[in-house]
Amino acid sequence: MSKQLTLTTVNKAHAKEFNEQKKVTLKTGDFLLIDVHFRKAKIQQLLIDYQELLEQTHTKAVSMGVLKDTTFVFYMLLLRHFTSLSQIPNEIDKLVVCCEKLLDLGILEEILNAFDEKELQKVTDTMKRASENSKSINSQLESE
Repeated sequence: MSKQLTLTTVNKAHAKEFNEQKKVTLKTGDFLLIDVHFRKAKIQQLLIDYQELLEQTHTKAVSMGVLKDTTFVFYMLLLRHFTSLSQIPNEIDKLVVCCEKLLDLGILEEILNAFDEKELQKVTDTMKRASENSKSINSQLESE
């Protein structure tokens, strides 16, 4: 028999699905927590942050050295939104410096490899859909 949906039921189901994290111990001996399942709301926030950081490269006087590293913005946002490293900086230049330090220590790849491939695919699929929707809207606006 089915029962009426309540906010309590929604909250319990949400917590059961999305509050689980796994502990990953790095070669440095440090550990971090990684979300086992990625929430759609966090993926959407990642996309918003990604867009804002890319816009910073145009509005700030960002050096070419920093611009060449915007490919790592995505990786750093994964860390910010889906690990216990939520304090990743919001400013593009500081974010790149943080990324370089993780690269130099040899732990960025180690952290990224700890993510579940299926969960990462959710993010890339959402990014593709957002990009396709943006192109579709732009082409509609241009044809008007």
